[in-house]
Amino acid sequence: TDGRETGRNWKPSALRKEGWVPGVIYGKGTEPVHFKVPAMKLKKFLHHSGKVFEVEVTGYGKHLVNVQDIQWDHFGDTMIHVAFHKLQANQKTRVTVPIHWVGEAPGHKAGGVVNHAYNEIELYGLPKDIPEYYEVNVDTLEMNANFHLDELTPPAGCTFTDKDNPVIVSCHPPKKVEETTEEVTPEVIGEAPAASDEEKSAA
Repeated sequence: TDGRETGRNWKPSALRKEGWVPGVIYGKGTEPVHFKVPAMKLKKFLHHSGKVFEVEVTGYGKHLVNVQDIQWDHFGDTMIHVAFHKLQANQKTRVTVPIHWVGEAPGHKAGGVVNHAYNEIELYGLPKDIPEYYEVNVDTLEMNANFHLDELTPPAGCTFTDKDNPVIVSCHPPKKVEETTEEVTPEVIGEAPAASDEEKSAA
């Protein structure tokens, strides 16, 4: 990535038209580092990198970072700005990583529905200990059962930050949809109404 020599030299809109994504690296006790990076290169890098990675900015050296924020255009398919949070190798940090589900729940094999209440989880640890993703095996998830957070083992060197012990995944029988039918009395069209007693006497 290219570093910004002066903040006044670059206009974000002009950069984006040329295929660049403007960005910033910031962290506690350090001055923000502004940079630009080719959009295609950034997309490919973020797709294949882990949650914690090292970036090198021309003129500013290497930085250990994680993604703090990505801004997209209103269509949701073009990055318009990226913010990295600078990490210290010897300081623990909070990082949210995706959950990868592995195995097949016995409850699912028996016809149950598996509900993933969470698809990502926040970990606390040194940057070197933060994995790219957290794996949850559901091979022992039976029907009418669930896994709470305290039943899972965090990665080595890390802890879970959520202290509420939420349900992470569950398996239950599918909901039955009851069909209700209403009886409809057919209406006879074209048949004259029966004559009343008064009408019969008058006749």
